[in-house]
Amino acid sequence: MLARHFAIARTELAINRSFSIGLRCFAAPAKKDKREEARESSRRLMKRRIENKAPPNKHPLYMDVPTAMRYLRAAEVGKAPEKTTVSAHISLVSTKSSAPLQGKIFFPKQLKDTHALVFVNDPAKQEELRSLSSNITVGGSDLIAQVQEGDFDFSKYNQCYAHPDIVSQLKSVARILGPRKMMPSEKKGTVSSNIRELVMENFGAYYFKGNKDSIAFPVGRCDFSDEEIIKNLKAASEAIYSCQPAGTKDPVLIGRCHLSTTLGPSIVIAFRS
Repeated sequence: MLARHFAIARTELAINRSFSIGLRCFAAPAKKDKREEARESSRRLMKRRIENKAPPNKHPLYMDVPTAMRYLRAAEVGKAPEKTTVSAHISLVSTKSSAPLQGKIFFPKQLKDTHALVFVNDPAKQEELRSLSSNITVGGSDLIAQVQEGDFDFSKYNQCYAHPDIVSQLKSVARILGPRKMMPSEKKGTVSSNIRELVMENFGAYYFKGNKDSIAFPVGRCDFSDEEIIKNLKAASEAIYSCQPAGTKDPVLIGRCHLSTTLGPSIVIAFRS
């Protein structure tokens, strides 16, 4: 009889233990102390800074650019070279108060010929702009009407500018220009009363803007020579490092750079020129 009572007691104890363990599994995790979270965040940030400050040639995946391009071209065998893209991916370490990296790069060897649309009503200004390059298409209300009717081919155009006297008329084609990222605006710096100078300063530029952790941009194709890739990387390096002048508050740390293609590996290179 006593043995039976002990057996029942052990069974009830086992049930109670399993039930309490089950409740603990569904219990909300203990909240971390805010100071502990801040310390962890600081440690992670410090670790990233140390990793990205390390010399690139110490990384196991480091190669010079000609060697890296040999591997990247091999990875794209079977694909038309002119349809490949060689990209640079750069790690960034920033704080909440850091301003984003942004600016423009003038590549010595462009990936794609620049073709610009310029909207301006003044006939004299139109003639001035046409004389700058045959790749610049200039027009006023007539060009807006052509775009609005759907008769304009945008396939080769990658830049668009406007004079303030025509900006109000562009609202009628905003739904056409906007999705193509070609709607001129003062905020983007593509509207100016000195339209000739604006076009001359920006024609052929590649605009970049980094996010909190990284920045990426194309630097060539597999049919570019090693020298052309190196010159484009140098131009990108000068543009990115110069967009943070001395004395910038909480500057973004520009870290490790990887070179890659669509199908190729990611290879560490020396980016700072």
